[in-house]
Amino acid sequence: MGENDNRDLLAAMAAELADIRGEIEVAGGLVSEVLRLLPPETRLGYLTRSQTFDVLVQRVEALAGLAQAVADDQPMDTALAALPLAEMAERMQETAHRARPATAAADPADDAPAAAAGVLHLF
Repeated sequence: MGENDNRDLLAAMAAELADIRGEIEVAGGLVSEVLRLLPPETRLGYLTRSQTFDVLVQRVEALAGLAQAVADDQPMDTALAALPLAEMAERMQETAHRARPATAAADPADDAPAAAAGVLHLF
């Protein structure tokens, strides 16, 4: 699979995830409608549990955004930093760092300009 194929696949995944997000929202709306039919004394416990739909929507939306950002050739660190859910960002960053080839960090000369760019010098 070539790099363009990977980008196309990621873009297709982003679109699929966006569709899934919409379907989760519809399902959540349906559950909300049904919950309104319950007596008030029973409704509260179900309302709290139904907020899971909102969390799922946020997670799927974040993954769709990440897939699209990578498909658009954004640097992985930039794409991961844009994730709106901190816990998800941490999990994805750990995975991305484990997936990087060891040879990429093996040559300290390659990292020197990047490392120097992150250093603050006070005079």
